[in-house]
Amino acid sequence: MRAFEFLIEAPLGKEQIKKMDRINRAMQSDPVLIDELFKTISLRVKDEEGKMGDRILSFLSPGGQAKDKDLTYAKPFLMSFATAIEKTEGTTEEKLEFANTLGKIDHIDSKALTTAGVSDWDSWLSGSSFSKRLFLTCFDDPAFQIANKGPGEAALAFLSPNITLQSQGGDIAVGGVPIEVKAGQSASGGRLSPTAAAVGSLYGNKEFWNSLLPQDPAKALELSKATGINANNYSEFLSANKLGANESKKILGAIFLDQGAQGLVAAAGEKGETVTALDIIKIAVKNYGSSQGDENFLILQKDVRKSMFFNVDKVEQVYSKLSVKCPLIDKDARSAGKPQLGILKRGR
Repeated sequence: MRAFEFLIEAPLGKEQIKKMDRINRAMQSDPVLIDELFKTISLRVKDEEGKMGDRILSFLSPGGQAKDKDLTYAKPFLMSFATAIEKTEGTTEEKLEFANTLGKIDHIDSKALTTAGVSDWDSWLSGSSFSKRLFLTCFDDPAFQIANKGPGEAALAFLSPNITLQSQGGDIAVGGVPIEVKAGQSASGGRLSPTAAAVGSLYGNKEFWNSLLPQDPAKALELSKATGINANNYSEFLSANKLGANESKKILGAIFLDQGAQGLVAAAGEKGETVTALDIIKIAVKNYGSSQGDENFLILQKDVRKSMFFNVDKVEQVYSKLSVKCPLIDKDARSAGKPQLGILKRGR
């Protein structure tokens, strides 16, 4: 019994031993008392030896050397993690036990996390009750959203020795496989912004529209002012303006520029006005992934406590569960051709 052992480490007199024996017998029938007693003792140690964060830090980084390679950034980063452990609801014993086993115990089921489709967080948050609460604490803590890292990425790496933070080729690697992570509080999700050279803007681009419709300069001028065209209404835009497959291929090819997406651009263009939103989303995701060198995506959504994993070449597997927005021709050039992904609360 840890509380009893903790107390008898120091030499005790006969009367103290008798008192300890009574306490020990009382604790045998009252598990809650064990926790309360341990907490009281730990708080006393805290007052005598320094902040709890410092004690946790000593577990995380004994002798100044981090136990987990994800925690080698700097002492302030380690201290932020120690602070997160400290402020997460739980007993003192739970917190110190977690810190002492960091990097030794895997609190994430990586296979469940990277299974294609939508999963509940509880299917891959497989650790202790405390580690699950800690994940939520760390999920959107600004202290861990540095160096282009978004919500949840550091939390995953903290909780699993099989998951590492990446500086190139994805946000994290699971079992060595790079994965791009998009996370947030709701289905608004994260925007996929490819390299600048991978997207083109057609709003106000008179040169493009004149080259597309050289015989009709008035129509070209009109279309150069078009805005609000997106994946969902693109086919209607083509139909309303009597634009066929040839024009569609040129339009899509002028928006999505990465070479890796050109096969999909050609296939979608060939459909003319029968092109679907899924066709466009497949192009947009591939355009982003190819430009960034990313093949796998993980969406983490806090409001529904769900995740979604998919490959850039298999968007159709998850499309019915995707909340997605993808402007194509828009006044805001920063959003054109850049899909925003989240998880629908209910499938289509």
